[in-house]
Amino acid sequence: MRSSKRRRNALELHFTTLGPLKAWRAGRELRINRAQDRAVLAVLLAQAGRPVPVGEIIDGVWGEEGDEAPDRAGALPGNVYRLRSALDAGGPSILRHEAKGYRLDADPAGIDRTAFLTALADAATARRNWQPERARTLLSDALDLWTGRALDDVPGPFAAHERRLLAARRDEARRSRLELDLELRADTWTPAPARTPVRPVLRPFQLPPDLGDFTGRGEELAAVAETLTAPDRTGPPLVTVTGPRGAGKSAFAVHAAHLAGAAYPDGQLYADLHGRDAPTVPAVLAAFVRALGVEERAVPPDPADRRTLYHRLLADRRVLVVLDGAATADRAGPLLPVAPGCAALVTADGPGPLPLGAPGERVACHAVSLGRMTPGEAQALLGRVLGTDRLAREPTAARTLAAVCDHLPGPLRAAADRLVRRPAWPVAALVPRTGGPGGT
Repeated sequence: MRSSKRRRNALELHFTTLGPLKAWRAGRELRINRAQDRAVLAVLLAQAGRPVPVGEIIDGVWGEEGDEAPDRAGALPGNVYRLRSALDAGGPSILRHEAKGYRLDADPAGIDRTAFLTALADAATARRNWQPERARTLLSDALDLWTGRALDDVPGPFAAHERRLLAARRDEARRSRLELDLELRADTWTPAPARTPVRPVLRPFQLPPDLGDFTGRGEELAAVAETLTAPDRTGPPLVTVTGPRGAGKSAFAVHAAHLAGAAYPDGQLYADLHGRDAPTVPAVLAAFVRALGVEERAVPPDPADRRTLYHRLLADRRVLVVLDGAATADRAGPLLPVAPGCAALVTADGPGPLPLGAPGERVACHAVSLGRMTPGEAQALLGRVLGTDRLAREPTAARTLAAVCDHLPGPLRAAADRLVRRPAWPVAALVPRTGGPGGT
């Protein structure tokens, strides 16, 4: 109970150090009149929440003066007493003796020095992740915290050191913001119709929903899982899935990607490359880097630059990339990750593996060729979609329907979906109309 009260008391306080050192409670300034008391407070604020040894406080306030200040150790308790009286105002003490030193339990969010340095670190991260607008906003907010010279009215060697350090970081922030101003105004970036809102680095999850009634392909799935989750690898695993139209390549790839999701905690990227209206490689690269957290106007217009940025963003991440319907190697190649922590799963129509690189170029490569389902798997799929009771009433018609669909999961699922939408129809009613509904 006492610690929770102390915490609430700390949250009510606010300290400004990027200018004259002041303490505030609920908008009211607390009077700390003595310069040495403010010097002690400055040392404690820089390490808020941690015990500061007595010797470190003395050196920061009075310096290493030896015999010139024989009473400084005796003076410190008086400084602490006055600070405690000013800060606590009758409430639970946030300044206490601990481990041969003193500890100030002040909330870091209520100290402008801490907020300033945290914003600079966040801005640097945003720049590394190609988020210039977020970085500029963070830098502007950090610079707005300043009201004058840091610790302007505080004596002692620690305050002098802090003034130099914080002034250097302030100059650094100003230079970075100027660089971002020039970068955001440059004609090389795609203009944004409106200001992109501030957002954190993203963990994309673009996979389509998994099929709850996915059936069969057990051996193939096991081989893919072994390839995608192999721990001893030096390059990104690559899986290619080929087969005729209707063989269920898309459903297989999505199902396998969902199963392997835990091995790729930084997300999954997905692109549908089927048909003439499919997005171009540069468009997919732009979509991928946006999904990874890059702001719209920071997406490079040049395709080569987009690809470089894409690989840079994946360098320290574990992301699974699924390319569904890559008709040629040219369509898939530029989108494949090169970071060893990532992996790719590519589907394409055709009888054999899609050539995506020279032999030995990738450490773990596995080719899957999907064909017809076995009659038993075809019946199991129909049963999962239609229900076993409905299937049991017309076993012969169900077997005929599977044969007409050439035991391919795409046409089978399309036919079963039609029957689901028409519960009054018998299975036999669809058999003469089925010519192998399409699907991949």
